Amino acid sequence: MAYAERLQLITSLEAARKSRIVSYFLADRETFPPNVPGLATQVGSEAQLLFIDQIRAVGKTKQLDLFLYTRGGNTDAVWPLVRLLRENCEKLTVIVPFRAHSAGTLLCLGADEVIMNDFSELSPIDPTTGNHFNPPDPTNPQNRYGISVEDVTAYQKLAEEIWKIKEEGYRLDVFKQLAQTVHPLALGNIQRVYLQIRQLARNLLTLHMDGKNDGKKIDTIIEALTEKFYSHLHAITRSEAKALLGDWVRPPNAEEAPLIWNLFDSYAQTLELRSRFNVPTFMGDQQVRDLRAIGAYIESSNLSHIHATDMRISQRPNLPPNVQVQVPPGGAIPLVPWVGRTYDWGVQGLGWRVNNEGL
Repeated sequence: MAYAERLQLITSLEAARKSRIVSYFLADRETFPPNVPGLATQVGSEAQLLFIDQIRAVGKTKQLDLFLYTRGGNTDAVWPLVRLLRENCEKLTVIVPFRAHSAGTLLCLGADEVIMNDFSELSPIDPTTGNHFNPPDPTNPQNRYGISVEDVTAYQKLAEEIWKIKEEGYRLDVFKQLAQTVHPLALGNIQRVYLQIRQLARNLLTLHMDGKNDGKKIDTIIEALTEKFYSHLHAITRSEAKALLGDWVRPPNAEEAPLIWNLFDSYAQTLELRSRFNVPTFMGDQQVRDLRAIGAYIESSNLSHIHATDMRISQRPNLPPNVQVQVPPGGAIPLVPWVGRTYDWGVQGLGWRVNNEGL
């Protein structure tokens, strides 16, 4: 679906809501083989300047809606974005048509109102952190494991509450055992992120809650979202979100509901979220093909930005080690049908840009 068609849906929802809307829609399309670049994107600070362009185009408004779909991303990008949006409206609403996970849930915490339909999802906000001191992945030494901050705290609680390790000397042995596996500087980074995510959540909530009178409620929200759901993959439903956060979470009304879904569905169709991108099917018997992957949109009724990745995909047969094939100089190994294939993608360009083509 082209931008011109989505524009009609955006303006229809704006009319029903008496608001201005900025969409932030980050694809999470699955691929086979996994991890084809460009088809799944995350919240990131590189979009900040584009949001400034969008807000300048929209102008200051009484009611501003962020139409949000994301699986998460960089938590450091959340605070500047929420501050930008709130500085340019009297009331900020986040509309969650389906998923607003992790960093997306943090964005919701900074809103005056969150609209969730029957199948909308938030998630816990416990982050996974990584730096050069994280343990290497034994299956791919060039990569390093991401460490869940709450997994480390859970390990300590396991020792104290399940194993009943209370004496200081034994507790020190438990920590030494952890430090033999995880570099101390990686553990220091985990502690920093542990404190940062809680302070960030508190700062976001106090943008629209009373930090003094609502202090216990804020503490309960932060503890639940960082620890009490026990899995970062837990999908927090609207009823759970409303029970935890309060009446600033609500369902769409009868007029809003179909308009919200129609706008979501337009992005889902455009980004083909219902189907897995299958590289073998895309390549067929061609040894090289070019692909432009659109992975995200930031747009309003005034302006559209897209995140595009241009790449060249090549394939070659994954021959058994004892099989030799004679290839003429400069030629390619033929794609014989009886063996598997190996795929390589060379990214030739990626990033955000103005959607001049109206895609």
